Amino acid sequence: MKTYGVWNRCSLGCIHPSGWLKDFLLAQRQGLTGHLEHAGYPFNTRGWRSERLKLGERGGADWWPYEQTAYWIDGMIRCGILIEDEALKAKARRQIDHVMRHPDTDGYLGPDSLKQLKGERGSERWPHAVFFRAVLADHDERSVSATVRKLVRHYLSGTAKHETTRNVCNIEIMAWLYEQTGDRRLLDLAEASYRAFQVHEAKSGATLANMLDDAKSGDHGPTYMELFKLGAVMYRITGKRRYLTASENAQRKLERDHVLIDGVPSATEHLRGIYSNAGHETCVITDYLWSLGWLLQTTGKVRYADAMERIAFNALPGAVTSDFKALQYFSGPNQVIAGPRTNHHPHGIGSSHVSYRPNPATECCPGNVHRAMPTFVGAMWMTDRRGGLVAALYGPGSITRGRGRSTMTVVQETDYPFSHRIAFRFCGGDASSFAFSFRVPGWSRRPLVRLNGRRLTRAFVPETFATITRAWRDGDVLEVVLRPSVRMVRGPEDSVAFTWGPLVFSHGVEYHASRESSDARSSDAFPAWTLLPAQSWNYGITRSDGKHAVLGHKPHPVPANPWTLDSAPVYLDVSARKIPGWRLRRMKRLVVGHGDRKRVIEGELAFMPTMPSAAARGKASRKATIVRLAPYGSTRLRVTWFPALKPLSGRGKL
Repeated sequence: MKTYGVWNRCSLGCIHPSGWLKDFLLAQRQGLTGHLEHAGYPFNTRGWRSERLKLGERGGADWWPYEQTAYWIDGMIRCGILIEDEALKAKARRQIDHVMRHPDTDGYLGPDSLKQLKGERGSERWPHAVFFRAVLADHDERSVSATVRKLVRHYLSGTAKHETTRNVCNIEIMAWLYEQTGDRRLLDLAEASYRAFQVHEAKSGATLANMLDDAKSGDHGPTYMELFKLGAVMYRITGKRRYLTASENAQRKLERDHVLIDGVPSATEHLRGIYSNAGHETCVITDYLWSLGWLLQTTGKVRYADAMERIAFNALPGAVTSDFKALQYFSGPNQVIAGPRTNHHPHGIGSSHVSYRPNPATECCPGNVHRAMPTFVGAMWMTDRRGGLVAALYGPGSITRGRGRSTMTVVQETDYPFSHRIAFRFCGGDASSFAFSFRVPGWSRRPLVRLNGRRLTRAFVPETFATITRAWRDGDVLEVVLRPSVRMVRGPEDSVAFTWGPLVFSHGVEYHASRESSDARSSDAFPAWTLLPAQSWNYGITRSDGKHAVLGHKPHPVPANPWTLDSAPVYLDVSARKIPGWRLRRMKRLVVGHGDRKRVIEGELAFMPTMPSAAARGKASRKATIVRLAPYGSTRLRVTWFPALKPLSGRGKL
């Protein structure tokens, strides 16, 4: 079946992460991905094996618990396949197999309560889109023709429409099925659903008209992350350029208006814009990665791969504990306290939303976080239209392709992103001629490229994919040395930040950690934490000093878990000066809302401030201190945006 996309994803079963990437996924298995029942309802239920789930303390029955458990199932099966963990796969497949083995007589798949459920504007089938992603991931390893037939029958059953809110995301599954079968009815259903969405959801920022304009969106963040990529999905099966243009313009506007230094749009429930103490919901980390993956495989553009790496190497590890046993509801570049009554974001201000917990206030994030790194790893390798292999994203691991004597494994030997040398080693099989493409990131100068030790003299241009077509043989080595530089980036409210390749650097603030005993879901195995700063964090940087930041590598191999301050393999030393007037906002009473919605929050409140005033910056210490910055993902409390200071003059000049 013809697709208009540039690339296709490779099967998860062919991809084998290694090094720190595999260890991250192993931590997921040992942590919440393998044991999310510790996070409480609805993860301690039978999930999709139940015909009707209650919302517990919220009362009633709804789609909500099925959405959360579907996220988890999808993350579990992807993680299990990638690390070849039979127990984890079996846990996910208990849910998948139950649904797929019990279709209704009309072909409908899923719990009866979802079949009957009607929302404000029609059927509620959004959880099916999430659950069927898990089914398709499982199909990568257990390719069964009955799976495709049953999914086709489900969508053609006529039991629901898929044209409102996130229900329209089901066209993702319809599009995949159309590519597999060529069944025109699926194409017609997807197009009809997407057209109807434009009418029913005219106010959504994710309609074609609104994505194509230049206006800033203020939509619900996770919903927008799911919806804006649908134009790219529809382009893949229709070839209608307007669809793709809309999705690409929507992503461009996100970069312009909302994306923070760690690569994720500012969205603490709703899109908020770029400011120094902005943050994002953990769901947005996962959902934005997923949508960027669609844009990457559809267009083959480097910018989407660069964006995915920025997220996976910064925002994602920065929003979870390094053992993957707790996560934040809201995280962000600047956060120096994380506990009860420390959420400074507008949604739930004064709550514990920024603290690290197994279930930090909303169940979508502890369900959805499991999908993030498997989504990234699953997009590392692609194939082009002629069967050529594409190394789209970098990190330690390998891919195996072909069968029998033609089987060849391409190993990506690298410590990336902590080193920028990548050696592609071709192993096994008879000589095989195919195109091999690799990415030259937008942040790199022209890289050094060697084939079997011999330097290639052709130009390898940044922000392009380079392709080498030849008969690849066992023992061939293609070495790519990317060449980033430390960059000082200007930020909101006259601030600066530092990047090196895909890594963002932060002042990792040391902290006092204590168990949060008031959290009913906290346990010895999966504790909830309160983190209080244990050192000064209120530093500013003179731009002229920032230009002389010194990059260093610790003298040991990259550890299994590089995502702690102690184990971070690289660091950045910068000259900084303390700003005494830049402090936590402390108060004992806060009034939020207005009129009948006014409420009073009382207690010991402590919030992360925005950038200090010009007057406060003017009183910065004249004494310079060397502050060591670590990769963003190695920090739990951090300052990433630093106030820019004016150079000292006269005596005491640095």
